[in-house]
Amino acid sequence: MACPFFEPQRIASAVATGRLPLVDEYDGLCHAGTSPVAVSESARFRCCNHGNSKGCCVFFPARENRSCLRYEVIQRDAQSLCVLCIEEQSYAPLRWYAVQYSCIDGQVSPEPDDLCVRAQVIAFCRSYLAHFGGGSADNNG
Repeated sequence: MACPFFEPQRIASAVATGRLPLVDEYDGLCHAGTSPVAVSESARFRCCNHGNSKGCCVFFPARENRSCLRYEVIQRDAQSLCVLCIEEQSYAPLRWYAVQYSCIDGQVSPEPDDLCVRAQVIAFCRSYLAHFGGGSADNNG
């Protein structure tokens, strides 16, 4: 469950075993303030990549309803991944929706309005395909 204000930009650490919310650990930008800032290495793993940062991260807005974002592949074929995006509040689903990620050109449809959600979906899908194969599968991930 990644922080809703985290914009992943590049892999910081590829996970060999286990799974992080975005599959790999990412370095990137925090959008919780008035302008984006690079995330610190000390906050990157615990707060940005793991989410539920309310009360843990000094930058997390006190009035924000969303506490983290979760992604799950719900359908997959050779051309695309269907990803369920879940916004959580205090460890419970707040709202959810599905998007399609094109394995061919990396486009997301429908395009998320939120820059961080869009970046997280793309990061999640790229890491998912790198770790779990880019080929066709009839199962749900």
